[in-house]
Amino acid sequence: MKLKVLSKIISVLVLAGCGTSATRIENPERLESNGQYQNLFPSHYIGNGPHHINDDLDLLKPEEKKVIERAFLDPLPSHKYSKSHGYEFSNLVYSDINIDANKQGELTWLGHASFLIQQMNNDALVTDPVFHEFDDFLGWLGQQLSSSFVRLGEAPVKADKLPFVSGVLISHDHFDHLSSTTLNTFSENTHLYLPLDNSDDADYSSGPITEMDWYTQTQHNKTKIHFLPSNHNSSRGMFDADKSLWGSWMLNDGEYKVYFAGDTGYSDVFKDIREKVGAMDVCLMPIVAYHEGKRRVHMSPEDAIQAAEDLGCKIFVPWGYGTWTLGCEHVHEPLRRLDLAIKQSKPNFSVKTLKMGESLNYHKLLSSIEGKAAKNVGI
Repeated sequence: MKLKVLSKIISVLVLAGCGTSATRIENPERLESNGQYQNLFPSHYIGNGPHHINDDLDLLKPEEKKVIERAFLDPLPSHKYSKSHGYEFSNLVYSDINIDANKQGELTWLGHASFLIQQMNNDALVTDPVFHEFDDFLGWLGQQLSSSFVRLGEAPVKADKLPFVSGVLISHDHFDHLSSTTLNTFSENTHLYLPLDNSDDADYSSGPITEMDWYTQTQHNKTKIHFLPSNHNSSRGMFDADKSLWGSWMLNDGEYKVYFAGDTGYSDVFKDIREKVGAMDVCLMPIVAYHEGKRRVHMSPEDAIQAAEDLGCKIFVPWGYGTWTLGCEHVHEPLRRLDLAIKQSKPNFSVKTLKMGESLNYHKLLSSIEGKAAKNVGI
């Protein structure tokens, strides 16, 4: 059944406790979750690895190695290196940030999983904005027990600089992707798009809410928004594992498809996405928190490259590094490993690495790529 048919089943719910109405878009071809969601495809990685030759490489410089004791909630084993020693947050902040409501065909990295996406049709949306420390009790408690849950620096761009944004997309309910504190700083009537059963976690009161199932779509102003699967999980507390859905997003402005992967491990889900909705123009891909058992639900740089190949991406933009140290790796490792993986695999797409607050005009880049391709075939 085509996506336009799948998206026709829409119901309106009143969320208990907050009185906010949310539109719920379900996929009638998907089986009932029975209160707990599951990934569509099994991970390619089981156990603690290693799964790639690069897993055994030491990518740290001697001066970046500082042995520390393990914090109570830190994913590092005992007596390992600090994950941020030798890292300067300010070095990853762009020196000439230019937020302009009139930009078209351009995206700006706002740190971690957050991007401002300004499309050719003038619609502007933001992914997974978390511009503050983790909110909620468990988020606060984690910060007291481990520095891994404390920001390494203040967000260089916050919602008050984005009054023209009309929509926010959330991939799942983990604290580094869903912040009610941040959401409620956006302009009034900003439309919030969530995976199914995430509304209670959002505690959002500034605008309309739409919850979406995998392989459904809706219209946001001039943009078609698709909610797509990923290989991950969800939880906000100790007893709600996988009670809410997770996933990825694709924005189609009629000229370009911009794909935001959210947190995900590598599986056949990317081939399935391409088969159902076609190849992507721009792919925003995570490259952090991939060591040992975390590889099932996060991607190494090598995994992210393969996923982008599966999706038929033309531009690859990595994210996840530099804001928190939530994985086992040092903050400098992901980009160094990505650079190595690119040299090893020579992928068939353009890779653009950004600093926080830095913008990329994907319209100009894609036009250039298409122009070169046409010239090469003699058109």
